[in-house]
Amino acid sequence: MTLIDRQKAEVYERQAYPGSLRARTNGCVKTKLSDAAGLTQIGCGEVTLAPGSATGLYHWHETEDEFVYILEGEVVLIDDGVEHHLRAGDSAGFKAGDGRPHTFENRGDKPARLIEVGWRNPAGETAHYPGYDLIYRRSAEGVRFEDAAGEIYSDTDEVSATESENR
Repeated sequence: MTLIDRQKAEVYERQAYPGSLRARTNGCVKTKLSDAAGLTQIGCGEVTLAPGSATGLYHWHETEDEFVYILEGEVVLIDDGVEHHLRAGDSAGFKAGDGRPHTFENRGDKPARLIEVGWRNPAGETAHYPGYDLIYRRSAEGVRFEDAAGEIYSDTDEVSATESENR
């Protein structure tokens, strides 16, 4: 067993997306708990969501399952277009490849904390973002965002909306 020293765990503000989409996750702070233990097959992290922040854009994964447990506060889960209000003790899971997009938003006035757990597919991963011409790809070569035609986005490129209603 490896005890995790939270003081040594990497903490970062999630700023993953290209262009102005980066702002969607302003205030989403993650602590990489599984990395601090040297785990390679699962990812587990604690997330603090400031008011007005989201865990990510509305998305779904091709090969990686996800599980989220709410530790503190309240969040709104948008799951396949349906909103669910979750509080401490609530949880949700997302099966890989089912095409059901989801995201968590903090619409309240206090921070929320949650645990995210997911499988780390060693072959890589692809995630899709309904409402945007955006695809996430992770492989041995690294992580990139691209459009539907396969053109890679830079950090400053703006992403086109594909629907009038975006999350």
